[in-house]
Amino acid sequence: MNAVARFPKETFEVSRTCQILILCEDFAAYERATEVCWRILVQLADDLDFGFKCWSFIELTDPACVRSVVKTADNADIILLSLHSADLPPVATEWLEAFAGHRLQAEGVLALVLNEPPGSPTAVAKLVARLEQTARQTGMDFLSLVQTPAESFFQPAGISTVAASARLFNRNDPARLRMNR
Repeated sequence: MNAVARFPKETFEVSRTCQILILCEDFAAYERATEVCWRILVQLADDLDFGFKCWSFIELTDPACVRSVVKTADNADIILLSLHSADLPPVATEWLEAFAGHRLQAEGVLALVLNEPPGSPTAVAKLVARLEQTARQTGMDFLSLVQTPAESFFQPAGISTVAASARLFNRNDPARLRMNR
C-alpha cells in the first residue's frame, strides 16, 4: 500500500544571517563595538539572525589568525573597526590592504567606531578617507561612528546606526546607494 501525504501549500521564509566581523584594538574597544552591535541587533533581530566573530589587532600578527580573519571578512556583511584614536596600527593597515584585494562579496558595510573623542581633526579625516577608499575598492558602503565630547552615544554623520544597517539589507532603498558615494 502506498501512502500519499498531501500538504497545504506553505510559504517558508528563509532567515538571512547578518555576519558581523569586529576588529578591535583591545578589550575596551571590543566592548564599545559590541554596544554598537547590540543596538543593531535590538532593532533588527525580528528580521535577521546575526553571527559575530571578533579578533584583536594583536591577533593579526599571527598568520593563522590572518587567514581566518580574511576568510571571515570575505563574506561579512558588516566589518566594524573599533579604535581608540585615529591612528590605525601598522598591522591593521597591512590587513586592510590585503583585504581590499581579496573581498568576494561586493555588498556590505565597513564601519569605523572611534571610541575616544577625536584628537586631531586632520588625523580623523585621513583615517576616514583611507577607510572610504577601502570601502569603494571592495564595493562596500562606509559608515563612520565617531564619538565627540558633547555626545554620550555614537552618532554617525547624518544617519542613524539602525537606519544605516537596515539599508544594507534593503536593496531597493535609494539612500543605500548614496551612503558611500
